[in-house]
Amino acid sequence: MRKIGILAIVGVLTLSLAGCGGDYNPPPPIVTGPGLVGFDDTSSDTSPRLTVTYTLPATPGTVTVSILSDLASDGDIAFDFVQSSFTVTTGLSPVLFGIDSFNINLPEFRAFLTFPLDGITGQPVVPGDAFIVAADVEVFVTLFDFASTVPTFLDLVQYPLGGLAAIDFDAVPLAIRPVFDFFASDMGFFVPIDVTTLMQAAQFPPALVDFQLRFSRDMSVPPLAPSSSVRNADRTVVAPPRAMEGIAPRQPATAQPLSPAEMAARRR
Repeated sequence: MRKIGILAIVGVLTLSLAGCGGDYNPPPPIVTGPGLVGFDDTSSDTSPRLTVTYTLPATPGTVTVSILSDLASDGDIAFDFVQSSFTVTTGLSPVLFGIDSFNINLPEFRAFLTFPLDGITGQPVVPGDAFIVAADVEVFVTLFDFASTVPTFLDLVQYPLGGLAAIDFDAVPLAIRPVFDFFASDMGFFVPIDVTTLMQAAQFPPALVDFQLRFSRDMSVPPLAPSSSVRNADRTVVAPPRAMEGIAPRQPATAQPLSPAEMAARRR
């Protein structure tokens, strides 16, 4: 398990006001910095989970399934702006995104999660002809450094080389969803994220065999700017432990990326 050092630099501005014979010392302001967020991916109890509700043609009622992410495929990519280099890491926890302010080069991390939809890891299958009614991804925040708020992009992507590679850092997304925030108060909690529109896009024929997500910091928001309260109006967090009823234990996945031929054979 990787460990990230924490460097906290707190500046306190003391304002002395004369009046009534006393001094007034206000509390230091809350500063929103670049931010680094990490998701736990060590066990079924805390690993990222996709929950999908769908219907099938000519079949009454809905079906709801939950799928754990594939640990061997999950990972992050760090881009070092100074050295202009990429570092790809898979199969380790936590999975990171944001800016590592502890590193003098300020590398940017982007996190990638893979949810197989064809049952290859022993999880339930989402049929290729299913109509998606609702979907959400739940992540357990195990690291939150250097910020109080991290504005976040979440994209649907597909690895063109079969496994996570440097090219995926800036790959054009297949679909996007509205920007949202992670907060320092999310540390130690499960955060559900609505991904219904992304899952619907993944089902567009020919349906994707893997539901692959990329988390990145919204770099258009200046580090010290306040975030929008509107985009987080319906946001909720869940304290551990979470219910695991009906969740199948995931099977060990291959650590080797699939070849293009293997990927083609797994098309649904």
